[in-house]
Amino acid sequence: MTVFEELKARGLLAQLTDEKEIQELVDTGRATFYIGFDPTADSLHVGHFMALCLMKRMQMAGNRPIALIGGGTGMIGDPSGRSDLRTMMTKETIEHNCECFKKQMSRFIEFGEIGRASCRERV
Repeated sequence: MTVFEELKARGLLAQLTDEKEIQELVDTGRATFYIGFDPTADSLHVGHFMALCLMKRMQMAGNRPIALIGGGTGMIGDPSGRSDLRTMMTKETIEHNCECFKKQMSRFIEFGEIGRASCRERV
């Protein structure tokens, strides 16, 4: 079973613009992809686990993951329609949380050298 077929069989693909091209990129290890993480705490939680497992599996097949940590939701909260507001965090707190995430993520995915994962912090 190819990596793409495994992702499809597990229900991890919902919508694709060009399925054939994406399948070729993923199966040949030439895909670069990102997953965003909201640094509202200084530790990853179980909800991040599936995304990290996907990143690891894709990286093992030669693809390049990018962990995008931070952004507007880290500063102002998530627009999920909740009636309660998140506590506003300082830029320093968000930067600290991003560093903690990266350290924890490095147990799953390899960062660094060309062809390895990269981590983009958007504060």
